[in-house]
Amino acid sequence: MIRTVIIDDEKDARFLLRNQLETHFHNELEILGEAFSVESALEVIQEHSPEIVFLDINMPDGSGFDLLMELGEYSFDIIFVTAYDEYALKAFEFSALGYLTKPIHSDSLKTTVSYYIRRKNRERISHEDQLKILIENHTGQSPMKKLVLPNNKGFEVCEINDIVRIESDRNYSNFYLQNNEKFVSSKTLGLYETLLSSYGFFRIHQSTLINMRFVKNYKKHQGGTVELVDGSVHKISRYRKNDFLQKFLY
Repeated sequence: MIRTVIIDDEKDARFLLRNQLETHFHNELEILGEAFSVESALEVIQEHSPEIVFLDINMPDGSGFDLLMELGEYSFDIIFVTAYDEYALKAFEFSALGYLTKPIHSDSLKTTVSYYIRRKNRERISHEDQLKILIENHTGQSPMKKLVLPNNKGFEVCEINDIVRIESDRNYSNFYLQNNEKFVSSKTLGLYETLLSSYGFFRIHQSTLINMRFVKNYKKHQGGTVELVDGSVHKISRYRKNDFLQKFLY
């Protein structure tokens, strides 16, 4: 069980978040404590040594950022929870695993926590080398709007709806946007397939993940190829062709 702490100054917000976590992740997360302020959060964290903390940003005696600065060094992972979305990039500076905007959408919560669990099951996430894909949430049904793409120099931010395709380059991923920009991420294509499969992206080949919104045409020759709006043409794996066609024909 993953040791978990909830920090939020609103009692109702803590109750609703706890309820969602216990509903969806009762076999994975153990909620050991709650706090409502920076001061009480320090005590709860020291008492329980959590592995993951759901952290509100605005509290009566300071902010979630103030709490982290006061702690100095910490080994737990953070999912920020806030009623405002202007703190997204600042949250990223603190290596946030995720960023949830109130009211918390169930799908957004499940996406973020599920990714953390899958990642944790594969390898320990260190504070220095945490996943730097920030899920930025806004109101509405879609829980994801932007991705922060880590690279060797820092990071780039891109709108998910601007991504035309993503291509694998060994342990890196090349992002091609509709404005002809290209970004390189130091994360694998398999990771982005997991994150984006429910947002209209489909992996047509071992090395290529496409945004189905930008498909221009499909041709049967050479086993099946797809052309995207940026003019690029890609071969479809024969193992994935039927699934690809079903998304258009059924």
